[in-house]
Amino acid sequence: MSTVSEAASRPQSPAGAMRAFWVRHSWLGIWPIVLFCLALGFDTGIGFRLPHTWDWWAIGVNTVVALSLLAWRSRPWWALLVVAAGDLVSDSAQLIPFMVVSYSLAVYRSTRAGIVGGVVTVAVMAGENVVRNGYAALQPVALPLIAAAVGSVLVGVNVATRRRYLQALLDRATRLAREKEQEGQLAAGRERARIARDMHDIVAHNLTMMVRLADGATAVADSDPQRSRAAVDRLANLGREAMKDMRRLLGVLRDGGLDTPGDLETLVETFRIAGLPVTLRRRGADVESAGLQRVVFRVVQESLTNALRYAEQPTEVRVDLDYSADPIRVEIIDDGRGSAPAPSVGSEQGLIALTERVALYGGTVETGRQPIGWAVRVTLPHPSKDTDEQGRR
Repeated sequence: MSTVSEAASRPQSPAGAMRAFWVRHSWLGIWPIVLFCLALGFDTGIGFRLPHTWDWWAIGVNTVVALSLLAWRSRPWWALLVVAAGDLVSDSAQLIPFMVVSYSLAVYRSTRAGIVGGVVTVAVMAGENVVRNGYAALQPVALPLIAAAVGSVLVGVNVATRRRYLQALLDRATRLAREKEQEGQLAAGRERARIARDMHDIVAHNLTMMVRLADGATAVADSDPQRSRAAVDRLANLGREAMKDMRRLLGVLRDGGLDTPGDLETLVETFRIAGLPVTLRRRGADVESAGLQRVVFRVVQESLTNALRYAEQPTEVRVDLDYSADPIRVEIIDDGRGSAPAPSVGSEQGLIALTERVALYGGTVETGRQPIGWAVRVTLPHPSKDTDEQGRR
C-alpha cells in the first residue's frame, strides 16, 4: 500500500484540505440546519405574542422535528417518519426538514430512496395544505413545492454519484497498489530463486572442483611434481574465477544485470585436470542467444559436477551438443558404474534449478540411470528474440 500512503502524505491544496475536513467532521454540517429549524420553530410558536399565548405544541413539535435531523445519515427513514408526522400534527410547514431528509436518503441510501422521500414530501405537504386550506390554496404552492422536492433529490443524487465515483477511484488505486506490491513480491521471489541457482552454481560447483583439484595435487605431489603444480595453478585460477563470479552475482544484486555465458572449453578442461575424462563434441553453429548459452553452460556444468561426484571410475564422459537439430539437444553421458554408495548425498537442488532454468526457455530435462552410467538429456527450442527475452525475465 505504499502508493496510497505516499499519495496520502503529499501536501493537499486548500480545497482538498477543506474537503477532507468536512469528510472527517461531516456531523458539523447538519448543526446549522438543525439550529435554523429550531429558530423557525420558536418563531412559529412565539412570534410577537405574549408569553401566555405562545403555541407550546408547535414549539415542541418543531423541536422534535429539528432534532430528528441529527439522524440524517444513520437513520434517514426514521427522520422522514418524524418529519412527516410533525408536519401532519402541527400548523407549521416542515419544508426544509423534508428537503434535508430527501437529500440524505439519496446520498446515504439510494436514488430510489431519495425519490421516495421527494414523493412523500410532496404528498404530505400538498395533502395537508388541501385539508387545511382547500384545493384553491394548492395551486400557488404546488410548483415551488415540487421544485424544492425535485431539487433536493437531484442534489443528493449528484453528491451520491460523486461519492461513488471517488470511492471507485480510491478502490482502484488501492487495488493497483496491492497488485503492484504483489507483482514486486513475485518478482523478488523469482529473483531470489535465480540468485539461489547462481549461488549453487558458483559455490557448489567451484568448491567441488577445488576440493578435487587439491586432493589430486596432494596425491601426485611426490610422484609427479609437475602435474601437482599444474593442478595447484588450476586450483588458484578456479578460485579467482569463483571470486569473479561472486562479484558478478553481487553486481546483479546491486544493479540488476545479467551474467554472461561461460566458456565451455575452459569448463571442460577444468574437469579434465580434475581427473574426469571428458570429451566435447559440437554439431552446428553456436546459438547467438546469450540466454540459451547460459542455460547450456549451466547444464554442462551441473552434469559434469554430478559425474565428478558420483560416477565410479568412469572411462568416458561424453558431452554432445547438437545445435543443428530441431530442437537443440544437449546430452551428457558417463559410463561410471556407480555401484558403490556416493561419498556425499546431494540435495537435488542442482537438478531442480537445472529443470527450472530449462523450463524458462520452453525446454525439457530427462535424467536417469543407463545400463552403464548416467545420462542427462536436455532439449531446447531454437533461439528467438521472444525466447531470449522470456529467459531474461
